[in-house]
Amino acid sequence: MANPKSHLFALLLLHFSTVSLAQTLFVFGDGLYDAGNKQFVSSNRVDASFPPYGITLGEATGRWSDGRIVPDYLASFMGISQIPPILRATADFSHGANFAIADATVLGAPPESMTLSQQVIKFSENKNKWTAKARSEAIYLFYIASDDYLNYAKNNPNPSDDQKQAFVDRVIAAIEAELKVLYGSGGRKFAFQNLAPLGCLPAVKQANGNVQECVRLPSEMAELHNKKLLQLLVELSRQLSGFQYSFYDFFSSIQNRVIKSKTYTFETGMAACCGTGSVNGTSCSTSNVCAKPEDYLFFDGKHLTQEGNLQVGHLIWGSDPEVVGPNNLRELLFLPLDITATLANIQEAMAATMPRQIKIESLYDIKKMESEMENQWLYQVDKATSFLI
Repeated sequence: MANPKSHLFALLLLHFSTVSLAQTLFVFGDGLYDAGNKQFVSSNRVDASFPPYGITLGEATGRWSDGRIVPDYLASFMGISQIPPILRATADFSHGANFAIADATVLGAPPESMTLSQQVIKFSENKNKWTAKARSEAIYLFYIASDDYLNYAKNNPNPSDDQKQAFVDRVIAAIEAELKVLYGSGGRKFAFQNLAPLGCLPAVKQANGNVQECVRLPSEMAELHNKKLLQLLVELSRQLSGFQYSFYDFFSSIQNRVIKSKTYTFETGMAACCGTGSVNGTSCSTSNVCAKPEDYLFFDGKHLTQEGNLQVGHLIWGSDPEVVGPNNLRELLFLPLDITATLANIQEAMAATMPRQIKIESLYDIKKMESEMENQWLYQVDKATSFLI
């Protein structure tokens, strides 16, 4: 069943003068979003630049997966080419740039990587590659802070509640500062994939020695972070004129797929496709890779398979308010730059009058989702185009 909010949203386009059809995507984050930056800064072997990474595509591309990653799918849904890593000097950056890099953190100075601040500095150094209009209409996509909390949990196995909250507050404050820098450079549309339940990653479970259960502290830190991050985005939407955002519940998506993997087309959400140990949590190589990556949620101990990334990409792009809100990415892309307050009022009214929607997550059907998304996309494009004409 199509999402009624999407149809109402399409009709809203007829009533506003500044329809945004973003053709630019900027990507910030860590290894989940890295399109190849790591290989340009590391003096050591970068595993993602060699098989079995990329085996589904037929070649390694510097992506930490057997194939495509989430930003690749989102660019495709936007109708633009894949976004290249910013450190590939000869790339075509006409539709944006990918600043994400494996091992990135928000705090600290990760070796042979970049903090979020360094990624934003790199954006600032290159922002004149894009017009002010392109920067204001662009989508700014984020997944970062996993390594901050994994490192914290490793170094602080028994923190108090106050200590946990204090560390989360430091991470969130640093993210806020960088978002304001990007806003000052013209950014208005921000999309966040919140953190996974980090204790459920195969590498983390294997290191803990109990692979049957997710590790409590890393997942607890991620949950605290996700709550604070959403609070921050709500606050920024009130403070900063024109600030718009999309917030995808990646935490629940991964948790569901670990626990009920077959419901979401995976044979297993517990073990990785590639690696060694009880759940293949480490040392992915050509000698220990599975035959069918599409049967697995995780490709290696920390990163998703192409099939996992495809499902995440679809949910970010076109899912309902149970999974992503206050706008999914498709809606954020079309959202006029001047209607933030009006849309909030409409959403409040809808929440009060409409019956609770069924999660797309609860009955995952990729073909049905693709068909609905295609129809809604064409409908919105037709409406927006007729209005502009």
